[in-house]
Amino acid sequence: MDEPEISDKSKPTFTHLARRLGQLPADQKRAALELSAALAGVSLRVSREFVEAVPRAAKILSADDLRLWGEMGRRLAMGSADAGADFFAEGVEGLKQVPATARTAVFQICTRQLVLSSSVALETFRLIPKIVRQLDDNRLLSEILNLAAEIALRSARHSSEFLQHTSEVGRVLKMFGKRSNDVADAVLALAANFANRTGGMTADLWSNLPESLEKITAENAILLMQRSSEFLEFGGSVTLHFVTAGGNVLAVVPDAFDNWCTLARTIATHGNAVLISFLRATPKFFGSFRRKKNAGVIDDIKRVLQLTSKIATTDAESALAAFKSSAGALKTVSIKQFEEWVETGVREPETVSSKARRSYFALETRASNERLQETRLGLPLEKIQPVLRMYVEALTGKEIEVAPISAMPQESRIGDGKTIYLPATVAEFDDDEMDFRLYKVLAAHGAGQIEFGTFEQDTNGLKAAFTDISDLYSATADQLDAFSLAGYIEDVQTGEKALSEKEIREQTKTKKLPKNSDYRAVLTAFPEPRLARKIFATMENARIDNRLRHTYRGLRKDLDLMKSHLGANRPYIFDLPMHQVPFELLFQITLCGGATDDAKQFY
Repeated sequence: MDEPEISDKSKPTFTHLARRLGQLPADQKRAALELSAALAGVSLRVSREFVEAVPRAAKILSADDLRLWGEMGRRLAMGSADAGADFFAEGVEGLKQVPATARTAVFQICTRQLVLSSSVALETFRLIPKIVRQLDDNRLLSEILNLAAEIALRSARHSSEFLQHTSEVGRVLKMFGKRSNDVADAVLALAANFANRTGGMTADLWSNLPESLEKITAENAILLMQRSSEFLEFGGSVTLHFVTAGGNVLAVVPDAFDNWCTLARTIATHGNAVLISFLRATPKFFGSFRRKKNAGVIDDIKRVLQLTSKIATTDAESALAAFKSSAGALKTVSIKQFEEWVETGVREPETVSSKARRSYFALETRASNERLQETRLGLPLEKIQPVLRMYVEALTGKEIEVAPISAMPQESRIGDGKTIYLPATVAEFDDDEMDFRLYKVLAAHGAGQIEFGTFEQDTNGLKAAFTDISDLYSATADQLDAFSLAGYIEDVQTGEKALSEKEIREQTKTKKLPKNSDYRAVLTAFPEPRLARKIFATMENARIDNRLRHTYRGLRKDLDLMKSHLGANRPYIFDLPMHQVPFELLFQITLCGGATDDAKQFY
């Protein structure tokens, strides 16, 4: 080879280098001599750099690893002598932290990547020391490098991409704390199975794992890996989508994961195309329930999945259509109504075409929408909640939440001044527009409670009421006697007071309203607070209604409509239990414009 010899007085002579090689153990010396000869056939410069670097490298690498290191440098030199020389000059200090059992895998990976690109191989070689520091787990590192070597057998490019994502996977695994080893075992088991079946696609799995795992518990992470392995029978693409979608399910509604897996398995029997479409649709479906995680919503999700599975046993395309349309349908109807709609579609005669059936479950036809609405049981709060929130904020000038009345604390019948509680569904008029007007009135009442002082604290009126009520219901029978109201009685014969000064002060001490208290503290002073709250709520609603009429005249028409509706739907007074009669009369007088004719007749 026409390459001039290097004459650099700053470098050791060949004789000196040969003497240093002679000091190595026999197996390392033999490997070094054989490789230096092979490298000399490619480039004397590269051979010299190798011989000069061997003594330092021999302190880290075994004889076999020296051969692998030298072979990697030789292949680099065959493409570029400069690249080979720089590679040996760089040394192997970075591999010092790599476990001895894993170094062979490092060279195997890089050597195979050389087939693709020398720059990719060198990038990997320099990346591995960084991975070692970030993982800080020799066992995990060894498993990952062996897996990367397996991937490199099939795809050098994918083995490089696999290692590039390893640091992020390691970061997520550390998040599981004491269970990190258990999760890592499950992850590696899935990755190994994935590599055996798909080869290079394991890099795609590796890149998806952090996002799928970082928001779930260790137990759920292990469960996800196990279930994903089961879906490998349907191919790598399906499994990739399963991991992503399954992680989303476990992050949002983990209790529904088993039902979701059952549905996925049922759909899978009809082909991968519809299965992948289902998996892609999953995040959007569960995302629509992300803000609502109470027990009722979870049960609704499970029921939707069960109903969809029932459809999927005969028609996967129709099941997918029902799955996609379910979230939107449940914004207007209840789960029972949705179930009835699904059952109606399932009972369609076999003569109906599959296309027509899919259109029905996708809510693409007028008949399907009409049938869904036929089961309507009212206007749901969810459908108009944002509009009502803006309406209330416009009235009060404050940020107020609107929530279903089921979320109201049991001890409160009015609210807390921060949230307006409304019925989850209104079905008084069997008409959305009229039901919305009722919601509007109820929301205005809630806003009026905030605006007109229902929740005011520590006012003079509250303090006076609390003191008077406390004194009234804490006085004994003797203290209420006309002769003992002063708190003491003079002894006529001796002229001395019957009570000591201390006793007089104790009797005359008045109770004070605790700081930061509102109407609820006053009501607790009554002997029966629950009864007091019930009466107060009725009277207070009457006061708010009156204030709304005078302050917002535009509301009068809606308020009058609701007053007439309430008056027309009062129960026959004689049919009520006796203990409910006083409350009914109070309600009629305060909120309905007066007692009904039958109430006047009997009472």
